[in-house]
Amino acid sequence: MKFATPEWAKAYCEAINNNSAYKEAASWWEGDFVFIIEPSGNLDREIHMFVGLNHGDCTGARILDEGEESDAEFIFSGPYENWLKVLKKELDPIQGLMAGKFKLKGNMAKVMRATKAAQELVNSTTVIDTEFY
Repeated sequence: MKFATPEWAKAYCEAINNNSAYKEAASWWEGDFVFIIEPSGNLDREIHMFVGLNHGDCTGARILDEGEESDAEFIFSGPYENWLKVLKKELDPIQGLMAGKFKLKGNMAKVMRATKAAQELVNSTTVIDTEFY
């Protein structure tokens, strides 16, 4: 299924909920994300995906409508080509953040304490048969 579509977001949430390593790594985590995929490469539009995360569970994931606001605690944004590297496990999301390939709005220290959980969020994408742009 196509990356960052409503169907993909739903499958991603299910994959997170089926990932026992994520449940363990994020058992303490409280904080929703909006992932912003900025146009680059073959993607010609910006996509905002909300992912609800609470104590090791995905409480819901969906693509936000254009202009739709969210009260997510964190916004993690970067160009599509960098997201592609993360999903192909060529770039760690936290290392990408530190290298300036992604931007974060929210409590950086909290995110830095969750590096294992971040890796497991990436690992959760690998069980989805993803078609890229």
